[in-house]
Amino acid sequence: MTKPELPEDLVEEILCRVPATSLKRLRSTCKRWNRLFNDDGRFARKHLDKATKQFMVLMLTNQYSIGPVSIDLSRTIPSVEVKAEYSLIDPQPEYSAKLDIERVIHCDGVLLCTFWSNMSRIVVWNPLTGEQRWIRTGYRSQSGRAFNIGYCQGDNKSCNKSYRVLSCYCDIHNFEMYEFNSDTWRSLGDICPGWRLRPHVSVSLKGSTYTFAEDETKTPPNLSLLKIDYSTEKSVPVPLPCDQGIEYEESTLSVVREEKLALLSQRDEKSKTEIWVTNKIDETTKAVSWSKVLAFDMSPDLRISDFGSFLLDEEKKVLVYCDTLFEDDDYHRDIIYIVREDNNKVIEEEFVADKVDLCSQTILNYVPSLDKIKQAKAQGKRKRGDD
Repeated sequence: MTKPELPEDLVEEILCRVPATSLKRLRSTCKRWNRLFNDDGRFARKHLDKATKQFMVLMLTNQYSIGPVSIDLSRTIPSVEVKAEYSLIDPQPEYSAKLDIERVIHCDGVLLCTFWSNMSRIVVWNPLTGEQRWIRTGYRSQSGRAFNIGYCQGDNKSCNKSYRVLSCYCDIHNFEMYEFNSDTWRSLGDICPGWRLRPHVSVSLKGSTYTFAEDETKTPPNLSLLKIDYSTEKSVPVPLPCDQGIEYEESTLSVVREEKLALLSQRDEKSKTEIWVTNKIDETTKAVSWSKVLAFDMSPDLRISDFGSFLLDEEKKVLVYCDTLFEDDDYHRDIIYIVREDNNKVIEEEFVADKVDLCSQTILNYVPSLDKIKQAKAQGKRKRGDD
């Protein structure tokens, strides 16, 4: 006797609530399911709306690959362990070698990666589905050049976002945008007039890039936060909590559960290190409010830097901070610094990252997604600057 099959709409309702990582294993169950996961953009949007989000900690390993990391805080002394490594192989047949990842930006389930040895190409990559989009950056000067990723807010209602890559420089007010649909770079001119960017200190949140910048119209220049909108191709300043007459010497950014910005700041060597989180970012009025989550004294030989990165569990009040500390010209050490509250007491633990096979300056929360990456046409247009 043949077992009755569930109606297709009921099967879809069940599957769209299954975590993304589990769906990856289910894709080979039957052809119908595989088509649903891979070809039906409508299902991807439905899954994004209804499935519980998963959060994975990713870090760069000492082999310059991406590694999922397990951080166990239940022990008296927390443990940090690399679970696996995701490598990127150069797709050009004449090379076919592993590329060393330099920098990673996370945007809604996809990663933008740049490389140490080859700045002529970057890649947008979905580690869950394995999809990759390799992008030539042209032969312009690479010194001080940084890349960020976002998408148009108007495209957020569609299943496949129209991703875009932004190219910018620290000292040159010249911005370029790469569009996936046209497979071309185009000049935007100066979209941040009067500001000197720190483009390597930036995060992506809800399709926009948030980056530190200095107001060049003031002496000395004031540190502020800029939001770069990929729909309007304009920037707007975002008030920092330290805009209330307080000037912080070192600051870095993170994202909390894809909903909020987090700021880690230290005014000077003698000041407490503070963590602030946005309560609300009003897209209409641009009003922003912040709350202080944690304040603590780092150990005497530690100090945060613009090149460090961190993750924050706002609910549990746990901070994981990673950085490279330079003792002198010939010696440095990579550290992982964990700060947590226990019975209203701040507890700090320090790890030497080399002992857990990690590079310490990149840590991020990755949210697995079924989002598809639009591929370039086989006979795409050539970009300006590739001649």
